[in-house]
Amino acid sequence: MKRILVCLLAVALFCSAVQAYIITFDAPAELRAGVPIEVTGTTNFPDGTQFDIILYKAQFTTPAVIDRRMIIVDPGKNFSASFPTTNLEAGAYKIEIQFLKDPGSSLGSSSVIMRQVSLIDRSGEIVLKAPVDQTLEEALLIEGYIPNIGVATITLRIDGPRGFTIPDRHIRTTTTLAGKDGHFSEKIAVTEPGNYYVSVYDAKGFITQIRYSVTAAPPVSTTPLPEGTGTMEPFDEETPRIPATPTIPLAPFVIIGGLAAAAAVAARKK
Repeated sequence: MKRILVCLLAVALFCSAVQAYIITFDAPAELRAGVPIEVTGTTNFPDGTQFDIILYKAQFTTPAVIDRRMIIVDPGKNFSASFPTTNLEAGAYKIEIQFLKDPGSSLGSSSVIMRQVSLIDRSGEIVLKAPVDQTLEEALLIEGYIPNIGVATITLRIDGPRGFTIPDRHIRTTTTLAGKDGHFSEKIAVTEPGNYYVSVYDAKGFITQIRYSVTAAPPVSTTPLPEGTGTMEPFDEETPRIPATPTIPLAPFVIIGGLAAAAAVAARKK
């Protein structure tokens, strides 16, 4: 009798194990802000099973839902989702699988339905001194400093329009007397206008990506002459010049004539 009970229990456990469904997914544990969070996973749930992949902001209060993706299991049993992070601030986030109906005990214990993701934004660790809007005559000047880094090696990775790219530039920062800020300056020769993207790395990894907008030099403009203004004729030495007649002012003669007339009238009255 005991053997029968043991066999029945074993069969029950085997059946329950067979009926358990597994779902698991992966996501990067650490990512720089601005790069999409790519999620990939697999499951043995039946075709047509629906669930949501939800991106939360991890916080002490009720987690705030940022975005979600609906997944429908297909015969391939694989799934994926992508979450943009362009407007997200640095910090801790979590990605969780949420079923439309609670799978209950049918969800196997080896399933993974939640992952933590840390978004890193180090853009505040670099100070730019050269403008990000430049002309071809000035471009491409990459100049600034990293506070408190001292003398160190940083790497610049540069991409631009029409497939422009150059090998990584490894440059050494310099410091001023008794200073701790690491200053850098690098000039990259470019011949095409457009947007150039400069990614900056240090020993800790990625710092930030800077977009430089390069435009063609503005055309040289000529100032038009005022309306009615003519151009000077060239001087010809062989052409005789007629001296201009001097202009004699008439005002003194008018005054003298008026005084003489007044004196004549006065003499007649006498």
